[in-house]
Amino acid sequence: LHSTRALTSWTRALHTSALDKAPLQYNNFLQGRPNHNEKIMENHSLSLDNWVALSATLEALHLHKASSGEGDENGNRGSSDPPAHGAKVEAKLSYAERACKVALLLMRRLTTGNDRDRTEENGHHENNLNGHHENHLNDVARRRSLQVDDISIGKFSVSFSPSNQGEDNMVDTQDTIERVLGYLNTVRSNGDLNGSSNFSTVGEADIKCALDSVIDVAITADDLAAFRTAGNHSDDMFHKLGILFYQLFARGESPELHRREVGPEEKDTRSVSTTEVMGDPACSGSQEEENEGQSPRKQIRHLRGVRESLSGKGVPVSLCRLVSDLIDPKEEDGSPFDSLDEVVEEVKQILDRPDIFFHDVNWLDFSSGLIGRSEEMQRLHEEAASVQMGAGEFENRLVLLRGSPGAGKSYLASNIQGELSESGWLYVHTKFDRFVRNPLLTIASSFDELLASLGEGGDEENLDILENLEAVMSTSAISTLSEWLPSLRDLFPHLLRRVISDEDLVSLADDSQRRRRNNDMTSSSQSAQRRLHYIFRKLVSALSSPERPLLIFLDDLQWADNSCLDLISSLLMDFNHINQFGLADDTPQCFLVMGSYRDNEVDSTHRLSSYLETFERSNTLQVTNIQLDGIAKSDANLMLSEMLGLPLRLTKSLTDAVQARTLGNPLYIHAFMQSLVKEKLLINSVVKKRWIWDIEAIQSISIQGSIAEVLTRKISYIPHDTQEALKVMSTFGSQMSEEYVSHLYPLQEKRQEFCDRLNSAVEESVIEKIGSKYKFVHDMVQQAVYELMSPKERAECHFQNGVKMITALSCCADSHSDLGLITFVAIDQINIAKSFGVTDSSMCTQFAKLNLKAGESSMERFNFMSGFSYIEHGISFLPKESKWNSSSYDLCRSLHEAACLACYVNALPTKANEYISELLENAQCLEHKLKAYYVMVKNLTSSGDFKQALKKTFDVLIELGETFPTEITPEIIQEELSNTKSLLNNFTKESILSSPKLMDEKKLWAIKFMNNLSGPLSITNYQMGPLIACRMVQLSSQYGYCSESAFGFLGYGQAQISVFEDVDEGYRWGKIALSLLESLGGKGYLPKMRCLFNSYVSLWKEPFHASSNVLLHTHSEAMLVGDVEYASVSAFFYCRQALVCGQNLLLAEKECKAVASKMVQLKQIQMCYGQVNTYIFILKMNGNYGKVNPFPEIFDGKIANEEELLNLALSSGKRINAKGILSNRFQVAFWLGQFEEAAELAEKAKPPPKMSFMEVYHVFCEGLTAFQLARRSSSSSASKLMTIGEEAVTRFRLYEKCSTWNWENNLFLLEAEYHQCKQEEDKAAAKYRASIKSAQEHRFVHEEALALEFYGDFLRTIRRVDDSKEKYANARLCYEKWGAHAIIPRLEEKIGRIQGTE
Repeated sequence: LHSTRALTSWTRALHTSALDKAPLQYNNFLQGRPNHNEKIMENHSLSLDNWVALSATLEALHLHKASSGEGDENGNRGSSDPPAHGAKVEAKLSYAERACKVALLLMRRLTTGNDRDRTEENGHHENNLNGHHENHLNDVARRRSLQVDDISIGKFSVSFSPSNQGEDNMVDTQDTIERVLGYLNTVRSNGDLNGSSNFSTVGEADIKCALDSVIDVAITADDLAAFRTAGNHSDDMFHKLGILFYQLFARGESPELHRREVGPEEKDTRSVSTTEVMGDPACSGSQEEENEGQSPRKQIRHLRGVRESLSGKGVPVSLCRLVSDLIDPKEEDGSPFDSLDEVVEEVKQILDRPDIFFHDVNWLDFSSGLIGRSEEMQRLHEEAASVQMGAGEFENRLVLLRGSPGAGKSYLASNIQGELSESGWLYVHTKFDRFVRNPLLTIASSFDELLASLGEGGDEENLDILENLEAVMSTSAISTLSEWLPSLRDLFPHLLRRVISDEDLVSLADDSQRRRRNNDMTSSSQSAQRRLHYIFRKLVSALSSPERPLLIFLDDLQWADNSCLDLISSLLMDFNHINQFGLADDTPQCFLVMGSYRDNEVDSTHRLSSYLETFERSNTLQVTNIQLDGIAKSDANLMLSEMLGLPLRLTKSLTDAVQARTLGNPLYIHAFMQSLVKEKLLINSVVKKRWIWDIEAIQSISIQGSIAEVLTRKISYIPHDTQEALKVMSTFGSQMSEEYVSHLYPLQEKRQEFCDRLNSAVEESVIEKIGSKYKFVHDMVQQAVYELMSPKERAECHFQNGVKMITALSCCADSHSDLGLITFVAIDQINIAKSFGVTDSSMCTQFAKLNLKAGESSMERFNFMSGFSYIEHGISFLPKESKWNSSSYDLCRSLHEAACLACYVNALPTKANEYISELLENAQCLEHKLKAYYVMVKNLTSSGDFKQALKKTFDVLIELGETFPTEITPEIIQEELSNTKSLLNNFTKESILSSPKLMDEKKLWAIKFMNNLSGPLSITNYQMGPLIACRMVQLSSQYGYCSESAFGFLGYGQAQISVFEDVDEGYRWGKIALSLLESLGGKGYLPKMRCLFNSYVSLWKEPFHASSNVLLHTHSEAMLVGDVEYASVSAFFYCRQALVCGQNLLLAEKECKAVASKMVQLKQIQMCYGQVNTYIFILKMNGNYGKVNPFPEIFDGKIANEEELLNLALSSGKRINAKGILSNRFQVAFWLGQFEEAAELAEKAKPPPKMSFMEVYHVFCEGLTAFQLARRSSSSSASKLMTIGEEAVTRFRLYEKCSTWNWENNLFLLEAEYHQCKQEEDKAAAKYRASIKSAQEHRFVHEEALALEFYGDFLRTIRRVDDSKEKYANARLCYEKWGAHAIIPRLEEKIGRIQGTE
């Protein structure tokens, strides 16, 4: 700076003119400067004209650097071209922004006064209640002559404070302020700016720091009174303020004035000084008196060319207009202010949006951001904060944005996404489209985009997310998801290579294995959907964390189909991280879902409506509804103000007209404003440098009409060829990728021509291009373009699109390649045209085949809703009269088989029966009917009609050559088991595992049908189970093995245990069954196999605690493969075995409730019968029965209590359910010490099969009950009871040999009770102690409590009172640990009796 003579001269002249006007006002910082260690910072003040000089110095420095080609201190240069010009403009705008900030402080001072003035005013008001203070101010104003000093910025001072820069920088800022003010003091003292020494202590950064530290503007009370005398609404006040602002923005200069004579006509004028305008002291008396009563405005003379003058100094147009309208609103197209508050508002608006108001606006600026939605944004931030703080551990959150089209739902979501992403949130945006017939792919695509972005760059946080994803999800889950999310193949190539190398998957290439895969899909299709839901939940859980939460925005939910809504429901209302059925045992997911929909299109009959009701009722989902209506008029005015680059006061009249015609709809406002420009009712005036409008013409526009009409009118101005291109684009929905264009127009020339037309539409702001996609700026624009065509034109356009794309793809009907997204799009185009009645009969067979491929491909990806839609379309292309002819028979059969499956999975039983009936009626052989039969049986089983399901299954098995006896006797069962054992003696485990796979399709179907019998038979006719298992083993041994064969071996092993009590043989074949299934690659069946093995077989050999943990893990595995039936079975057996292990009952209650709720949600009603028994037992043990009633919630109010449940089980023939209820009552009576009631229930509750879980604990409780009652009964009754007890001891000696861990303590307790009945006191005492010790060692706390209590009873009978009391006390502690609060009163009563006796 000091090296430039010209710049030095300029700053010297500037400072001299400024410093001569008033003395420098600042505190002498050299005297009494505070210690820096003390946080007492000194404020400094400076006259406003000196602040102007200082700010101009900084500007001059920037201008100098721009002229010399230097950058700023950071090395940055101007952004414009050429760089020097851009830097100069930036320097002037920076000065204007600083001046604006001071102007705002000045305005606040003028409207509020100084603190001292307010104190004085308060005092005057207290002492002069009649308004004497106001008279005082008026007197002061009259005494002061209105000379130039009264309107000089030198009368104001600015205050600097280091606290404005933050606590950390306060000390450094204090030094900087003092250094800069010292520099100014030196300049003032020396009066010389020539030489370098004056600038040796300050630089650009120092001056900027000082200027940024301004905190206030002050003025003396008398001067303030002079300014405020005329009131906030007077022309005089605005005029004075305008001159102040002129001086501030013109860097201290005053405006040039000329005189205007009072009167209707303009007279000759001459230049005059400010003194002449404001009043000459020489004539201030008589002239003032002469003009008394006249308007002050008539004494103020006209200021010529204020706008031009300021504009020439680089002041932005908005500030030029502001100053001009303050000084003389009659100049040019001026507009007066109504109040000082309005001035404050305008200055603040300019300062808040310098990007708009510091530049000329020559076009409609739609980038003003979110307006009128601050309250909604606040609510969204609150929801996001709740999620991030952990509110989603047991409850997810859904925000629903609803409103009419164009209300700003998507824009609101986009804004919250932008703000949340700055704090680390991840974002998934799914936009549904009415023309996309496979919307599940839309959800997948949005997640795929997120995954692809995480894999880019190598950001450490992103890599952590991907590592967590690999750790949380199994290889098979990632493999499954890769079909939906192709990015996973790039992110985890090592995992997918390993999967593809599996022999099981490689073999799928051959046709026979392909058929087998389809059959497996048929048998597990309902589970497949659940598996997809589970995997997506795992994906969301892996992606989200409190550090990086996930925001999922689902746009236009009214166009989502049921498959999408089911997936969304699962994401929202299911919890993967609650592994222990109610306890968060892993890091919970941390995500927020926002959904938007058009409430004017969703009524009570819309499919979305039922889902919304379910969301509202859910106990695991917090729903927040946000209604978006039109914005308020004040917000609409702000929108137009920023759109046009004009202050709010100038756009009010236009806003009134626009608001009346758009009702505040943001999209409507934008479209309406664009139409005004097109119709030249709104133009940008080059002369006036602003937008102007014809308000009368705008007000004459009819209010009637819709937004679609406005958009249509807008589109009509676009060139015809561009409109035609937009019509083609509109048939694909809201967006169109370049890939679509390349398939529509394979020739480069045609393709380029089409893209050029779309690019011209981009310039018209009708569409936008993001990456490789063209997108309509709003759905309503797409709708308006689409509706420009007649229905026939739309149909023809769809059809031609589809044919062109199919031709380009060379998608032959017999191709076996996987279908890509582009193929689905092409088929969708053909199907839409068909719905309009347009197709080509010569191509119908090809279209039917393509739909079959699309349907099968969708169902292989578990998208059964979309698959069903494609299948139905495929059938519609076949001629009704001849579709079963030989030429199309195979195609028609395949379509109907797929339709049966899709209907079953989508829970459309009536529709399924229609397709089943037609298929069975027209099928040419049994093999062609088997899939229909299989779906029929599954349908009957799902509906609970086990009788018909069994009848139809056995009928089909007879046709397949497999018959079974109608009456089952123990001898028949034993003979079949013996024959099968003899057969298996010829096989080793190794030979079975290496045997060939089953290739005979009839035998394969026979085994599949038999495997499907296990569920219904276990409830209605369990005796048939061993025969079915033996037949499956025999067929597999003769013809080869399949995945279902493994269940035959497991059933055979289970029968060996239950019929022959051969635990070792049964356990061995159970282990072989597991190995066989693993070797066959039946991964989807493994959770079911592990569930059955650990529930019925392993308990005879392995500790309960171990199998309980396996069942817990199996539940998760079953959910992962989508087997919701055996996920529920695993959960049921886990709860039961955890209870047997002595789990705390309060924890058990929570888990039981969660499992029951999950079963209801998954519609596993049969399992609810067993689960509710466990739940009731727990409630009765912990004392909460009566406080909690599980029946209404579990059975949806259809069953109110246990008695109704029992009656239903008996009347429906579900004997196993009835036995379960009676067994539960028996167990409760036993544990509560109600032995007489327990004895009455024992016979009714006796379980039919031997060597079962139910039998073990029935025998245990019945034996102890018998011994208890035997000691109280007569000799005849006692003998019978002793027999029951002795049989229980015998049975438990067998059980104990199988598993010491599980049943040793039970055996010892039974033996102790037996010896007590025999009055063998020493033996009894030893067995009691042994039972207590064994229960302790094996962690069965509830059975330890029971043994201690019975031992206490025994000790009391032999009069060892102190020892008895000790055992009771220990028993009480164990019962408390178990949580059995209903039993504790019994112990307290026994202890009380002993103390009473003492």
